[in-house]
Amino acid sequence: MQVLFGAPKPIYLAVCLLALAPMVASGANPAGVPVNHGYATLTQDGSDAIAISDLRATRQDRLLRVQAELNNASSTNRQVYYRFEWMDQQGLAVWDDEPWKPLIVYGHNKQTISVSSPSFKATSFRLVVQNPN
Repeated sequence: MQVLFGAPKPIYLAVCLLALAPMVASGANPAGVPVNHGYATLTQDGSDAIAISDLRATRQDRLLRVQAELNNASSTNRQVYYRFEWMDQQGLAVWDDEPWKPLIVYGHNKQTISVSSPSFKATSFRLVVQNPN
């Protein structure tokens, strides 16, 4: 499913599947496939070079642990920005908005993002990735 995602000035194509937790999925998931605790949104420039190639989530020690893999299909390095939004069972935020974090995904390479939820109250997440190149 493709939707427009509001973001600062540049025009973005957003690729996302909107899903609410809990959802049933297991193992590795291609981009856009929800995992049992959340989903990812990717805003693209015109090149479509960056993709979320894997998204996993699990509960461990009462915290939500998330791992996402970004894939750069182009030969040039790409800088992306990402942040997580942490929500409770009702979909309400349980943590302040995180700042955007920069990440370089080198040409024809993958980069993994691994995080733990900042609160035990978080039961779902939304990973937002911007590719403003």
